[in-house]
Parts: sequence; structure tokens; C-alpha cells
Amino acid sequence: MLVPVIQVYENIESTNNVLLEKNCIYPNGHACFAENQTNGRGMHDKTWISSKNNICFSVSWNFEKALEKAHMLNYAIAVEVVKSLNDIGFKNIKLKWPNDLIYNNAKLGGILIDLINKKNKKIYLVVGLGINLETSKNDNDEIDQRISDLKSVCKNSITIEKNKIAAILLEAVITCLSKFEQCNYKKLSEDWNFMDYNYNQVKKILVNKKEISVKLMGINELGQLSCFHDNKIHTYDINEVQIVKNEFLRD
Repeated sequence: MLVPVIQVYENIESTNNVLLEKNCIYPNGHACFAENQTNGRGMHDKTWISSKNNICFSVSWNFEKALEKAHMLNYAIAVEVVKSLNDIGFKNIKLKWPNDLIYNNAKLGGILIDLINKKNKKIYLVVGLGINLETSKNDNDEIDQRISDLKSVCKNSITIEKNKIAAILLEAVITCLSKFEQCNYKKLSEDWNFMDYNYNQVKKILVNKKEISVKLMGINELGQLSCFHDNKIHTYDINEVQIVKNEFLRD
């Protein structure tokens, strides 16, 4: 695994934002870590608030040409991260469409990808990953949804130091980025669906400002969300549908 540079900050607004500066010229694998993000971002401009004890980093990557299914990268990284955690003893972690890691009905972590199309048709992107290591009472009081952590995933207390876990997660992201152009999308969709927290669950989705009650059936090999309603399977692109009901919000 080649990592040309690793930047480490005690406090910073956003690790993704660091790698989006300087006209996006960072090389493949350039990584930025932070002990604490003061203005972390999630999808749809939502704020990402992590626990005080967490692993948070971003990685830059350049692709020489436009990606056929760039949106599938989000799923590929999530699957690779869960597999890597599973390999070191953190079992039963699930994925929640489109970018959350879940354990025991609570949010464990999340992924954010910022992608820029350059004039020469090259792609520059930054992948951000945040995972809670251990949560406190203050974390639970300050964050408005149920959260989990890696310490809870393995109650037998796997003794793997923070830097080792960070290195494993960094390797998972870079491995995924380096082989994504050869991705088998059918296999990827099958892997995601096996880990999908919402698979076969009845939820509400928002399509064209209309709420619809559906049974979620994972993703297909095009990366579309598959939903069963009106007696048949309907598929929706990631930018035209949202899952409305957020069961993790606190009462």
C-alpha cells in the first residue's frame, strides 16, 4: 500500500476540505487524519458529529478518465471497510443505504465522497471515513441519534490499538480505490445486499416530493435502490430518492 503523505491534525474543520484545497492536486493515497473535526460533513450537506474518541480521515485519488458508475464507489468502499473490520474480529456490522455503518440498530460510522470532474476529463475525488471507537455519556447527550462504537461491537474487548485500526481502515479505502475500475458490479451489489441493514424492511421513501411506503430490496448492479411497491419492483437512482424514516433519531 503506497501512502505518499499522511497529514495529522489535532483539530480541524473537515479532513475532506483539506484535500479539496490547492486546486485538488494531491496525489493518489495522500491521507489526512484528525483527532477532532469541528465542522465535519455528511451527505446532503448534513453535519457529521462523531464521538470524541474516533477515527476520522480522508484520502485523495485521481482517475485518468470518467468513471462508468462513480456512485458505486460509495458502496464498494463501505463493503471493503466492513470486510476489513470483520477480518480483525469486529463482526455483525451492517450497512445502511447509502453511506452509513450500523451496529445494534445504531450508527457506527459514515462515508462521504467529494468528486470533481476536471476539464481534461480526469476525475479527482476525496473519500472521507469516520468511525466511533468508544462513546461516552456526553457523546450520547450531544448527538441527536443513537450511536454505537467499535468497543461495543466486540464485547470481549479486542485489544487492537487505535493506530492499527486506522491503518487497516486506510488500507481498505486505498485497496478499493486502486481496483475500482475493474469492479464487478453484480458481485458488489450482492455483497452490499448481504450486509444491508434495511434489506426486506418496510420503510418510507421520498420520490418527487411524494412519500411512498415500500419494502426495500437492496441495490441492483447499476447501484439503484430497489423497492417493492404496487406489486412490483421499482428502481431509483441515488439522486432521485431518499429514505424518509430515520429510526436512529432520538425521541
